[in-house]
Amino acid sequence: MKDFFASKNNKILTFTLVALIILAIFTAAGHNWLSTGFNALTVGLSSVTAAGSEQIHQKSYDELKEENEKLKREAADLRAKLVDYYDLKDENARLWKYYKIKKAHKDFELMPASVIRRDSADDFYSFTVDVGTASGVHAQDPVLTENGLVGFISSINGVTARVTTVLSPDLKAGARVKKTGDSGVVSGNTLYADDNLTTLTKIDANASVEKNDIIVTSGIGGVYPADLVIGKVSEIKYDEYDATKYAVIKPYEDIRNVTDVVIITDFKSKGEVAKKITEGD
Repeated sequence: MKDFFASKNNKILTFTLVALIILAIFTAAGHNWLSTGFNALTVGLSSVTAAGSEQIHQKSYDELKEENEKLKREAADLRAKLVDYYDLKDENARLWKYYKIKKAHKDFELMPASVIRRDSADDFYSFTVDVGTASGVHAQDPVLTENGLVGFISSINGVTARVTTVLSPDLKAGARVKKTGDSGVVSGNTLYADDNLTTLTKIDANASVEKNDIIVTSGIGGVYPADLVIGKVSEIKYDEYDATKYAVIKPYEDIRNVTDVVIITDFKSKGEVAKKITEGD
């Protein structure tokens, strides 16, 4: 109530109402000479009422404006939290994909990474990922997805690394036929890269390699751990120059469209050959 009388317009409004009551009493008693005064006060009341209404309207507008700004801030905050939620959800989904790899190979140290750039001039679909030496990644580290071997780290800096894929002739990985144990070397070929195919070369002439056989890494050389899945045999062919047998391999992963990978930064038999050479010296 004290706040009510603090306003000048409210005081005028109260005074006018009291005056009207007095005028009404006199008018009922026959004092028509007061009509002129009554009319004047009515005009005054209208002005005061209009002023009061304008004040109330202005106050409501300011309050609504403030509330609207508050809602905008809250909406922006919720959008930011939603983006963070989706980022976290994607990260969890990405890590979950590699849980089975870690579970099957407890000695593996894994570093998830995302593809940030592709080399359009490269015929073998190399790409760059968003981790480097600062994340514990090294040159020659194997790169894979939940579907199998993708390639290896061919060059690196502090924050990014370039991946040469299994479609490239620059990759040479010791491999074997899972069913028979027959060995060979997986390496890319310009004839097959665009079709997401690679090859298993240096196969023994008597090796019993058949269509749909699964090809895995042999672990020989210490660069790639043993039993990383690479792909399956698509067909058996013979080199037109020396008639040697080789197998066309279809990777289980579409190397050309990979978006997320995991890098094996360490494993039990890493560098095994290099260690043996050093020990031999």
